[in-house]
Amino acid sequence: MKSILKWFGVSLIMLVAVMLIRTFTFGEDDVDVKPIPLLNIDESAAAERFAGGLRIPTIAYTNRSRMDFQAFKAFHDYLETNYPKVHRYLKREVIGDLSLLYTWKGTDPSLNPVVLMAHMDVVPVTEESVNDWTHGPFSGNVADGYIWGRGAMDDKASLFAIMEAAEWLLGEGFSPVRTIYISFGHDEEIGGTQGAAIIAEHMELMKIVPEFVLDEGGGILSGDMLSINSMVAFVAMGEKGYLSLRLTARGKGGHSSMPERESTIGILAMAIQKLQLNPLPASMTPSTKQMIMAFEPAMKFSLRFLVANLWLMEKPFVRYASGKPTLSAMMRTTTAPTIIQGGVKDNVIPPTATAVVNFRLRPGDSIDWVLEMATRIVNDERVDIEIEEGFASEASKVSVTSAPQFDLLARTIREVFPKIVVVPGLSPGGTDSKHFQELTPNIYRFIPFDRFQGRIEGVHGTNEKLSVRSLKDGVTFYVQLIRNGDK
Repeated sequence: MKSILKWFGVSLIMLVAVMLIRTFTFGEDDVDVKPIPLLNIDESAAAERFAGGLRIPTIAYTNRSRMDFQAFKAFHDYLETNYPKVHRYLKREVIGDLSLLYTWKGTDPSLNPVVLMAHMDVVPVTEESVNDWTHGPFSGNVADGYIWGRGAMDDKASLFAIMEAAEWLLGEGFSPVRTIYISFGHDEEIGGTQGAAIIAEHMELMKIVPEFVLDEGGGILSGDMLSINSMVAFVAMGEKGYLSLRLTARGKGGHSSMPERESTIGILAMAIQKLQLNPLPASMTPSTKQMIMAFEPAMKFSLRFLVANLWLMEKPFVRYASGKPTLSAMMRTTTAPTIIQGGVKDNVIPPTATAVVNFRLRPGDSIDWVLEMATRIVNDERVDIEIEEGFASEASKVSVTSAPQFDLLARTIREVFPKIVVVPGLSPGGTDSKHFQELTPNIYRFIPFDRFQGRIEGVHGTNEKLSVRSLKDGVTFYVQLIRNGDK
């Protein structure tokens, strides 16, 4: 018995030693990149040009008949006026009525081109929130070191940074070796089906095979959001799918003075509770593992211990990650009730009650599978579950970090943002780039700005803004990316 205990003790010590060695040595980040020198960019002038673009209300509505086509055309004219070199040397095409595709012809047609993407449309501003803005949502005010307005982060910042970079490079006499396409969609916020999708079809007909595509989707984040020790550049290698299910509970209506034992609202509430208490399973898929392993060197010790030893600690890591919203969203299809509708009068029991539950699909989980799982979880014949009308999409393909195109992007990020940790991941939201996934396996989603600037709600919410310094950094990033892409 003593020999067995001794053997067990020695084995345990050896196991812990191996796990600690792996923790301290596994995935050590030995990347050494020199920061680039500062560029002579007039940040005040760039900020004013950007502000002018924010004043044009290029709002995308689900009901497309509400969209102001003249606002989009005014935006086109604004770009042409403020970026004369771009419009002199690049070919501009209007595609899908309101989207723009620029072609910056390279000197070597044998090289696959780069595609840089952004979108000009913005989400609406609710009437009740207008007075809550420090500066009007379409004021384009430059104040307190920020440019304020709807679209400042999503996604006119990328659009103007790309245009500023191209204009600056042309002013420096730069001529690319590799052709560059600049794609600006007009309906990304409502699916991109009449903008980026048409551009992608156009490029496919032209037999264009991009070296890589760069769109929005990631960004610069606080390391705390991912439980690591430093600021991170979050590069989304894929994006989750999108699905909304409508739940309808049916029963007897009547007067509230003589209620049945169960009401439609109560039945619906129980169905929603079942979905929330039984989230869809989390697991380490190959793509998720690729992402987790990539930022392991920057993790805090306790988390690094788990990740460095996933061969033994995968289940504990999944349990840990399930309690962290950001990590959990990378590992499962998420469930979020977003709309509920029931009665219209306080003394009337409604015969029907409805709710909409939104799911963001992890790669590998299909729309049909999520519908089937939701039906099983609710397990109530009184509740009808169907796909909500409107936009729905499967999860995208996932690009790999081992590609030289990703190395180029990561190096560019480190050159512009020294000491930052480049972290691959999944975008929880959809982007226009999903329409390009049949053209190239190398699609990356990253904007060179502090994604939330301390306030997640600002992206689609009140007081959306971008710092003047961030805009300059963004221009520098695109300048360097274009230069590096030519090497």
